[in-house]
Amino acid sequence: MLKTLAEIPSETVEILKDNLPNTDGVTSGNLTTVLYWVYGIAGIVAVGVIVYAGTKYLLSQGQPEKTKQASQIIAFAAVGLLVVMVAAVLTAFISNAVGGATE
Repeated sequence: MLKTLAEIPSETVEILKDNLPNTDGVTSGNLTTVLYWVYGIAGIVAVGVIVYAGTKYLLSQGQPEKTKQASQIIAFAAVGLLVVMVAAVLTAFISNAVGGATE
């Protein structure tokens, strides 16, 4: 059966504490900062791809295959940008829930 935390002997807790991996160099705040940088770069790339595809669309001169390709690129880049924004929101939510480490 499962034991509650109060039922676990303190010696067992100390042994478990001693065997936990060392995380001195990595904090939640550092990880959150790195993730926000990655999200920012991904967002800039997505906007750049949208601008590229928009230019490609304008220069297609009405050729159906080129306009279709440019429209698909815009749609995929927009979905990618949406995924990046959702990831940033989830990171902020989880970071705040874990310890309020957002900066």
